Amino acid sequence: MTTTIIIIICPALLIAYIFDLTSSKTKIPSVILLLLFGMGLKQITDYFKIQIPDIDIMLPIFGTVGLILIVLEGSLELEFNKLKIKKLVMMIGLMFAKKTKESIRIH
Repeated sequence: MTTTIIIIICPALLIAYIFDLTSSKTKIPSVILLLLFGMGLKQITDYFKIQIPDIDIMLPIFGTVGLILIVLEGSLELEFNKLKIKKLVMMIGLMFAKKTKESIRIH
């Protein structure tokens, strides 16, 4: 069972790497390509009646880790200059001022 999982994960990592390389040329995000690949792979396993191990217990963990990786990858592409930082600080200040005003009004 363990060797089967390792044998399945290795090509999946290679495909993910290939999608990462091709995403810059095709302008399609690698995440979208991986989602489409996963959906296609599920259809193939259903058609050929290939038994897949039940991973429902680990699925929330995979989803959370995947979401964190997507957000962190997106944050690497952000570019900040002085004007954007000033606007961001002003927005955060306004949010805190509004929250403080609401909390004072409630109490």
